[in-house]
Amino acid sequence: MFRFRNLRPLIVLIMVVLFGAPSESVLGGQKQSKKVAPETKAETPPPPPSPASPSQEVQTEKIETPSTTPAQPATLTNEAGSLRPEEMAALLKKMRFAEYRISDLLTDVKPERWKLAQPTLDSFNATLKTLRSEVDALEQWRQQLGQRTDSIYLGFQTYAAAEAVLPRLDGVARDVKVHENASYAAQFSQAGDQLFDLQQKLGAHVAALLQSQDQQILALDDNLAACQKSLGAEMRVKAPRATPMRNARPIRPARRTSRSKAAKPVQAK
Repeated sequence: MFRFRNLRPLIVLIMVVLFGAPSESVLGGQKQSKKVAPETKAETPPPPPSPASPSQEVQTEKIETPSTTPAQPATLTNEAGSLRPEEMAALLKKMRFAEYRISDLLTDVKPERWKLAQPTLDSFNATLKTLRSEVDALEQWRQQLGQRTDSIYLGFQTYAAAEAVLPRLDGVARDVKVHENASYAAQFSQAGDQLFDLQQKLGAHVAALLQSQDQQILALDDNLAACQKSLGAEMRVKAPRATPMRNARPIRPARRTSRSKAAKPVQAK
C-alpha cells in the first residue's frame, strides 16, 4: 500500500525547485533543531593551601630561663684532701691488693717451727688470729664503702679497720725478722707501709666530708636563727597588747540539796 508519507520528500523537493529554500515552518517537521546544552564550567578543585610563611606560623610560648641560676650546694671538689669518684675507686682497688698481700704473707708464717716457749707461742698465735680477723673486717668495710663512696660512716669504719690492722702487722713483722729472716719481714713492712699511705688518703677524704657537713649544718643553724628572729619581730608588732583585768571574787557554786533525805511520814487523819 502506497503511503502518503512517502510523497512528503518529493513535495519538499518540488517546492525547493519552484520557490527556493523552504521556510522553517515547512521543514519544522523534518528539521529538528538541536538544542545545545549550555556549557557547564568544569568544577576545578580548590587550590592546595599554600605553605604558611614564617611570619604566619603559630607562635609558641617561649619560657625564658632566669639569668641568675640558683646557688648550688658546695661540693668537695675544692676541699683539701677530697677525692673524686674515680680517685676513690683507684684507692679502694689498691687497698684490696694490700689486703690480699697481707693475707698471702700470713699463710706462710709457721710459728710452730720457731724455738719458742709455749706461752710465747700461744700469744703469737692469738696475735695472728686477731690480725686475720681484722683483715677480714677491713675487707668487709671496704666493700661497703665501694658501694657508697660518699658515706662518712663507712669511710670512718674503713679508716678505723685499717688503723686496727697496722700495729699488729708491725708486731708480726718484728717477730718474723727475729725468728725467720729480714727479707721476709721486709715484705710485711712494705705491705704495712702501702696500707698506711692509703689509710692517710682515706682519712683526709673523710675529714673533707666532715668539714663540708659541718659547714652545711652551721649554715642551716644560722638560717633558722635568722628566721626565728624575723618572725619574733613580726609577731611583736602585730600582736595586740594585753589588757589588764580587775580581780573579781570567785563565784562559788550553790550547794545541792541532798536527795537522800527520808520522806516525811504521812499523818493519818
